[in-house]
Amino acid sequence: MSMIANHCYRPRLNGFSLIEVMVSLFILAGGMLGMAALQNQVIKNNHAAFTESQAIFLINDMAERIRANRGNDAYVIDYPEPTVNPGTNCSTSQCSSNQMVAWDLYQWRTKVEDSHVLPQGQSQIIYDSLARTFTISIRFDWTHLGGVDLTNDGMRTVTMTTRI
Repeated sequence: MSMIANHCYRPRLNGFSLIEVMVSLFILAGGMLGMAALQNQVIKNNHAAFTESQAIFLINDMAERIRANRGNDAYVIDYPEPTVNPGTNCSTSQCSSNQMVAWDLYQWRTKVEDSHVLPQGQSQIIYDSLARTFTISIRFDWTHLGGVDLTNDGMRTVTMTTRI
């Protein structure tokens, strides 16, 4: 008769230890934090692109207003000038060419200076009589949108020159 040793039978444990689970949770948490930071940057860049496209849209709007009132070179404004209500509403009454200039500038500058459209928006239109070109510029606060333009104290400038 053979003798069988009496060994305690211990089933082999399969699975993860607590340390392995904690390490994988830390790796997962690090990845999730990285994804959250990336998402935050994407949102900021999308907002910056949207704001810049709003500025380009407004510049094109003014260029079309100037083309519609061709022959009047009074579309000239500078950044620090305040927006003045022209008193005559050219959308409801007939206006002269100069009244239309005042109305166009008032409507346009009201949009440019609206903080819901552009942050700290300012506008400038320069007319070059020799080249017969208008240079339309809009500048706005860029620091919270994507970067700092060090030459203009955090203001981004979008410019278009057009010949009418």
